[in-house]
Amino acid sequence: MSDDFRHSFGFDPDELHTFTGDFLTTLSQVQEEMAELTGQGQAADGQVTVAYSELKGVHNLKIGPRAMRLGADALAETIEEAIKTARTNLRTQAADLVTRSLGTTSDLEDTVTTLSTTAEDALTRSLHNTTNLTNRLR
Repeated sequence: MSDDFRHSFGFDPDELHTFTGDFLTTLSQVQEEMAELTGQGQAADGQVTVAYSELKGVHNLKIGPRAMRLGADALAETIEEAIKTARTNLRTQAADLVTRSLGTTSDLEDTVTTLSTTAEDALTRSLHNTTNLTNRLR
């Protein structure tokens, strides 16, 4: 049956099913791993450290004794700097995870282009075959 589809439509539905299933499994795994990521940040020579994750937001904020002497405004800026660093670290980890698991943006675009071209070609062949069959039945 697969050979009939491959001949008529230019693709094997079993291969497409396997590819799609593998891709969706990988996406699910990426989503699970993404939820576990935590970015780390520090400022004021390590006197302020913080963790940031999508699930917990800012957590594990630690302020060292020297940072406490900075004054309110400077301490607030230092904490904000540490949080910004932690969020950047998290984004970097997330981008690395996606690239490792799914390839670069270019790879994904190539995959989508290949799939859409294959589907478009299959539809064109199917319509052509249907038209030919309809004409023969007349």
